[in-house]
Amino acid sequence: MNRMKLNKLAGALVLGAGLSALAGSAGAAVLTFDGFAELTMYGNTGEMLPNMSYSGNNLVYEEAGFLLTLFAPNAAPGMAHIGDGTFEPQTYNWHDGIENGTDTYVTLTRKGGGSFNLAGFDYASQGSMVSADGKQIGVLDGMGTWSLAQNGITELRLSSSAADQLDNIDVSAVAAVPEPDTYAMLGAGLGLLAFLRRRKKV
Repeated sequence: MNRMKLNKLAGALVLGAGLSALAGSAGAAVLTFDGFAELTMYGNTGEMLPNMSYSGNNLVYEEAGFLLTLFAPNAAPGMAHIGDGTFEPQTYNWHDGIENGTDTYVTLTRKGGGSFNLAGFDYASQGSMVSADGKQIGVLDGMGTWSLAQNGITELRLSSSAADQLDNIDVSAVAAVPEPDTYAMLGAGLGLLAFLRRRKKV
């Protein structure tokens, strides 16, 4: 009797572990930039938050497991910045030119890589091209809300105009595809439970 209970427990544990691995972890978030102080420039040898850093000339901002990177190939080191006091407060805003240099762009990616779903975001722009994984999907002009959802992408890219602003970016991480051994473990657990059930009926 005790042995049968142990077998059932083992089968349940294997099954539970397999289902848990299949489910993966998909985190949903809305990037709100509420941690930004009003009318504050970040970077350009000035203030930086703990979740900001430079990678070469590029300024990286992290929130909820996602990265917004301002690529500034023609800026001097430490000069690229976001927030100029000419946009709405507590938004991610930047411009092309002056200290940032020309040909700037911003990417949205997951920290450590991986796929994500984009539901939408609020914006203000004077003509920014939007691309998903290298394919152009639209242009931002004026103020509005982007609602053309993109699923299973690894990078959203926005070219820069003279003035650009993002807020309320609605994203969710895509769960990783289970490894083959996860399926094997799940199959073994299901097989063990089926065997125990047949044995009990006999």
